[in-house]
Amino acid sequence: MTTRRRGQQADMSPGRGGRHSRRKSHKGQWLVVTALAVVATVVVANPEVAHRNSLAAQAVAGVNEVAEEAPAVSVTPEPVPTPTQKFTTPSRPAPTLTRKPKSSKPNVSVSSGKLAVVPGISKANGVRDKLTYRVEIEQGVTVNGAAVATAIHQTLTDPRGWQALHPVSFERTDKPDADLRIILATPSLTDKLCLPLDTGGEVSCRVEDRVVLNAKRWIYAIPAYDGNVEVYRSYLVNHEVGHALGHGHSTCTTPKTPAPVMMQQTKGLAGCLPNAWPTVKAT
Repeated sequence: MTTRRRGQQADMSPGRGGRHSRRKSHKGQWLVVTALAVVATVVVANPEVAHRNSLAAQAVAGVNEVAEEAPAVSVTPEPVPTPTQKFTTPSRPAPTLTRKPKSSKPNVSVSSGKLAVVPGISKANGVRDKLTYRVEIEQGVTVNGAAVATAIHQTLTDPRGWQALHPVSFERTDKPDADLRIILATPSLTDKLCLPLDTGGEVSCRVEDRVVLNAKRWIYAIPAYDGNVEVYRSYLVNHEVGHALGHGHSTCTTPKTPAPVMMQQTKGLAGCLPNAWPTVKAT
């Protein structure tokens, strides 16, 4: 019995690693586990802190790696090509408008009140006393100025005209000192230029050195001329210039014969036939 107790005492001695030694070992393990649990608790309680620390560490490591391994490279952008347009040639050219649409009408009524001299001269074809005239057209009237001037000069120098009856030869000029001003104007301006005569927007006149031709009549003539506008224009010029030469109005004396050129044919022929020339039946 005594020997057994001694053996037990010997077994429990510090040098042998007995029960007390095992208790100390378990206690140390418990402390380590406790510390790890505390750290885990901190990480779980503040995941953002751990995450930021981890990202920061990675970022620093990444910067160092790039700085050490990847040298800086300058990148030059590639030029963008400029787009080009391609034009196709039509199979046939667009048609050109050779004449005005049927619905369009020449302007003979809208008055600008401004006159413009048709430039140029037309020499006289006679040897008698020269009577000069210039052609003026109201701006905005739908006519060709040069064509109007040509038609007037052809009428005045025609063998059937006044030159055959008067010692005069007509010459067109664009100078301000012309003997006559032959003016083509809208009805409203005609009425003003013809004062004190009453033209009523329909007829023409001669006042002093002004021979005023109504553009409405120049363009449309009168029904009695049956669409022969050019002949009527010659009548209009000869009638008003006849006044400048000293002739007054006349009437139709014999029906179905040519009307006198100094008859007011625009107001009606009274049974006579249209006539544009003073030599046919001079008055």
